[in-house]
Amino acid sequence: MSRLILTSVIMFVISFGQILGQTTTTTTTTTKMVKTETTTPVSQSPKQSGKTAIITQTVTISPNGDSTVTVTRTTTASMKASLGIKANVGPSDFIIRDMPDCRSNMDFSMLAGGFLKLETHGGFALQYELLIRYRSPVMEDTVLQTRTNYQYWGLELPIYIMGQIRTKAGKIFIGAGPYVGFGIDAKQAPGNVNLYRKDNTTGKAVMHRWDFGLGTMLGFEFNNGISLNAGCYQGGLINVLSAEKHNRSMKNQVVNFGIGYKF
Repeated sequence: MSRLILTSVIMFVISFGQILGQTTTTTTTTTKMVKTETTTPVSQSPKQSGKTAIITQTVTISPNGDSTVTVTRTTTASMKASLGIKANVGPSDFIIRDMPDCRSNMDFSMLAGGFLKLETHGGFALQYELLIRYRSPVMEDTVLQTRTNYQYWGLELPIYIMGQIRTKAGKIFIGAGPYVGFGIDAKQAPGNVNLYRKDNTTGKAVMHRWDFGLGTMLGFEFNNGISLNAGCYQGGLINVLSAEKHNRSMKNQVVNFGIGYKF
């Protein structure tokens, strides 16, 4: 089921990106009769906000001295691609189920990496990110009064569909989309237990490496390229447990904020 959901979301994002990447052309033609024999040359406006407008005026003189002026305006919209970097910090924990004696407490997490942003003139954008993530949630046994710290890091690929509102100082942006994560190393303390190492008896690890979920983002991008990520949330959709995945559930959850820069 999780693979089907992941495939469907990725196909939707790819299709949306293809729509954003299309170039649209609009042509408007106006014809009027005037008493003149002058011709206005072709003029082209500068490219602004992904738009290029070409205005053509053509004068046709009839035998009786009247002139027909045909004005044609062609507007072409294209997409703008930009690279950037970002770093977010904030608390993370697990969403747990069927674990009545346990409680998940939030602790430090970090995301850092780069992104590719594809923008259109209509206020929409598609942002691909490649990030390194680190998380250290704490699990507390309420009966034994013990605490277990999970420290794991890996790679993450979020894809956000964004809406943008332009202001004098920059742009307000809000976005949502899926993410895919892959764990490189995970340890449990105390004991320094490798959570990705398979048990010699069962052949299963405590946790599996793959993660998939949905995320949201909200922030402001200044005209100089600096952006403030005021509120970002990610919630996992799949159980990160491997050996006991049929008996209990742990899903990732993180809230963070940070800063970015678009070149």
